Amino acid sequence: MKNISLNNILIGGLALIAMASCSDVVDYEVPDKFSSNGAPVVNAIYDIQDTEKANPLAEGKLAQLIHIEGKNLSHVKRILFNDVEVDLKEVYAESENSYIKIPRIIPGEITDKMVYETDKGSVTIEFPITIPSVELTGLMNEFALAGTSVQLAGANFDLYKFGDEETPVKIIIHNDELGYSEELKTDSCTEEYTSIPIPEDAPDNSLITMSWEEIDGTHTKSISYRNTKMMLFGDYSNDIGSGFGDWLSLTDGTAVGDPVSLGFPFIRINGTFDAWSWNGSYAGLTWSWEDVIANPENYVFKFEVASNKAFPSYGDNGINGSRNGGFLLTLAGGANRCQWDPVSNGLFHTYGEWVTQTIPLVDVLGGGELKMDSWCNLEFVMQPNSGDQWNIDQCFGQFRIEPKTY
Repeated sequence: MKNISLNNILIGGLALIAMASCSDVVDYEVPDKFSSNGAPVVNAIYDIQDTEKANPLAEGKLAQLIHIEGKNLSHVKRILFNDVEVDLKEVYAESENSYIKIPRIIPGEITDKMVYETDKGSVTIEFPITIPSVELTGLMNEFALAGTSVQLAGANFDLYKFGDEETPVKIIIHNDELGYSEELKTDSCTEEYTSIPIPEDAPDNSLITMSWEEIDGTHTKSISYRNTKMMLFGDYSNDIGSGFGDWLSLTDGTAVGDPVSLGFPFIRINGTFDAWSWNGSYAGLTWSWEDVIANPENYVFKFEVASNKAFPSYGDNGINGSRNGGFLLTLAGGANRCQWDPVSNGLFHTYGEWVTQTIPLVDVLGGGELKMDSWCNLEFVMQPNSGDQWNIDQCFGQFRIEPKTY
């Protein structure tokens, strides 16, 4: 007698049932989401983050991820924004949905059109792409030492070939009074970072002039390098007022934990300070710049700041900070103190590196009046404003006045 397993019985029974019910089988058509029945149709375009499809786009921007909704969008052969062709590796296309990354490339010709081509035809629609300009505000550290490399402050340098070996961009550091001129090229240029080398013989009070081509023609901008002509204080030997105080110190880069000196003594604040404690000091000089008195709106107040690697910056972080404290700068006895806040200025940490800061001069004046050949104080106050004590190690140097533009 044969032994028949339970599995065999079950399988046999299921087969008989299936055969008995063949006449009742219904055929279901599974839709092909990649099918295409004609030329592509674009109904709407959305940013990839707009999952609710609430805000259709009328224009795009470089490197943006977009979602196209329409018909017959599969089997893509070519997509153009202006005259820039999309790498099809950056495309995922179904019949009714297509996902694309707009190339981060400056077009040679502006058509304000998108061309979408498949193996069944093509469609051309109005879809302008915003083309960003070079953003150049200065050097990250305008007092960088000669012989070092310094980062450009701004954005989009790589888009305009600042880093190409055969770059059309001209960068010249020059001091016309001394007859000095040297052409430079970037020594690093990516989407996130661009730097230039400062020659070892570059003199103070030079300008770095850059010229480059954009869609609308040639652009030129000059930025300052180590402007010492309008420094408020040099070595501080005759300038520190009696209110200098022991809550901060004057150092020259040789003390333990000091950042590298940029050629001048600088202020260092290193310690623990109670919340809302008032820590004030001032330094003074005899004012000698008549043009600044006449047109303060044409000038800016600058300085460099560096935070110790082990100590992040404090300030108004939008959560537990207050706009009534922090670091306060006042020139010429202005009644309205100007708050400088590292956190809201993107300086949560400088990791021991010097970073240039710029404030409109009229803000630092705060209503104060500059007078020719008269004594002028710069009041410098720190008042922790985060509700907790501050543990701080931060340095400030090269307080100066400069023209807003060169």
